[in-house]
Amino acid sequence: MSTTELETVKAPEQQAEVHTWRRPRYDVSENDDAFDIKVSLPGVARDGVDISVDGENLSITGTRTTAPPEAWRPLRRELPEGDYRLNLRLNVPIKEGKIHARVENGVLDLILPKADEVKPRKIKVT
Repeated sequence: MSTTELETVKAPEQQAEVHTWRRPRYDVSENDDAFDIKVSLPGVARDGVDISVDGENLSITGTRTTAPPEAWRPLRRELPEGDYRLNLRLNVPIKEGKIHARVENGVLDLILPKADEVKPRKIKVT
């Protein structure tokens, strides 16, 4: 066994737990005042959504609870397993204190108002 093979072998207790993330489908639209982002998060309840903004970076995670009731046993499973994660770079500063988020029917609707300094201004010529 070569030394490089020894370096890649790990004991079972040292192996990290693997978490499955799915990238959700999403739409982004904008006007002069804000971004409107709609993210499809099927199976995610309102309290399973986590949204964070760090500068111009937006991060959305959605955690699903898919366990069947205790007395039930699955006969067929076609719905994909795993939670959702979406990271977007906005390239525009936003008003973090004015963000509005709502989850309805498995869709997250997120309104991100743009900071005043990036909004278009009309200058009156005298």
